[in-house]
Amino acid sequence: MSTATPPARALRLDLAPYRNNAAFLAAGVDPSDGFDGFGRAYPAEELGDTAELLGLPAGLGHGVPDNIACEGQVLTLEVPLLVDGIEVVGAGSGGTVSEMLLLHPDADGAPPAAEARVELSDFLSRRPVFDDRCFAHSPYLYDVGGRPEHGAEPRLWASTVHFPQPVRCARITLPVNPDLHVVGLWLLPAAG
Repeated sequence: MSTATPPARALRLDLAPYRNNAAFLAAGVDPSDGFDGFGRAYPAEELGDTAELLGLPAGLGHGVPDNIACEGQVLTLEVPLLVDGIEVVGAGSGGTVSEMLLLHPDADGAPPAAEARVELSDFLSRRPVFDDRCFAHSPYLYDVGGRPEHGAEPRLWASTVHFPQPVRCARITLPVNPDLHVVGLWLLPAAG
């Protein structure tokens, strides 16, 4: 079940070059990393149209990396953009996460980067812990053996950060915290 809504006027970043973790699983496929590193996974078939909205790979659920477990990756934009916000869809594993993303104004990182604190609840939280909101929800989880586990209901969360003044962004540095899983990322262009 999905309650996904794309941010208005937002530009989704292509995360394909940076994905390093497989957190979604299709029925009958051997488990991979999962959200927790042990194979507990979100059922790929429960995403429906949300998979396309997030720009997830065609091989979703078959061991193809589908999210970023944050290890300090640097996401580079094709063209710098003036933004007044950022939205991240993902989840924590092993607990909630509150981490800083750095938005750099140009390719070499100078002048100082703008900070965006992204706070996401755990993928098994039943309610948001921060000001994040449920983006997608499944009525069951695949356990470490790839079996449906009813009663555990994984969720993807959305966290939106608005800046007081527009920020120029040419690249984004993710934090070093592999418990922060980024599944989708949008930049919110400044008006005009």
